[in-house]
Formats: sequence, C-alpha cells, structure tokens
Amino acid sequence: MLTDYITPADIKLNLESTDREEAFAELTELLVKKSPGINRTQVINALIERENKCSTAVFPMVAVPHAVCESAKETGIVIGVSREGIEFEPVESSDRLCPVVNIIFQIVFEKDNTDSHLNILRDILFVVSKPEFHQRVLNAQTQQELYDLLVELEN
Repeated sequence: MLTDYITPADIKLNLESTDREEAFAELTELLVKKSPGINRTQVINALIERENKCSTAVFPMVAVPHAVCESAKETGIVIGVSREGIEFEPVESSDRLCPVVNIIFQIVFEKDNTDSHLNILRDILFVVSKPEFHQRVLNAQTQQELYDLLVELEN
C-alpha cells in the first residue's frame, strides 16, 4: 500500500515552487529529512533525466516523477500540493498544451529493488483514479488530513 511508504511528514501542502525543477528540489528536501544519507544532487538529476525522457504528468492534475537513485537505501515517496499548479511537459510531443499539475507524488527507488516499482505506481493509479481524489486533496488543510484521505481511498 502507498501509505506503507509515507507519513504525514512526507507531505507538503503548499509548494512554493513555480516550475517543475524547483518542485523536484523542494520535495527532495522532504526526502532528505526522511533519509539523511540520500544525495540531493543525485536525486534531482535522476528525476530531471527521467522527466526529459518522458513526462510524468500522466493523470489529470497529477504527476508522478520517479527515478532510481544510487544513494537511496530504500524507496522514498513524498507528496507535494501546488494550489496554483505547475506546468509539466505534455506526455505526447504533438500536444501543444502543457498540463498543469497540482499534485505531485515524487518517488525515489533504490537501485536493487525493482519489485516495488510497479506496485507503487499501481497503488498511486488506484488512488488518483477515484472521482473525489483531486478536489479532496486540494481541500485538505493539514498534512494529517491528506494522509488520512490516502488511507481512506486505499481501502
């Protein structure tokens, strides 16, 4: 389950970032608090490299930037909410409009554990596909409230 990997402290409700790379850096600080041995530069570079291959804005209003990072000793997931939205590149290069993302699930996977990748991405898909997800996330006032919402939607 997704909530096996996160706590309320892994959620930032009001991202200050105005672009995607700033958001990666801002959310990486949550990952560093969670796993102090993780290398900030490696995380950000891995996320940018992955994002340059194909946009991770794969759901309406939601992006799931993810990458494998050498310094990660375990899978780390953090969530950021931008009420104003952050532009991501479109998934299809033929799309002219850049999707605006309000909810970011940022994931860093450790190098040797590929089993969890698909399970975590599946769990995120399950939660974000609930009709009430987006609005309830944007209405959340506290980290605990958003965490409790995730617990509720996972069941």
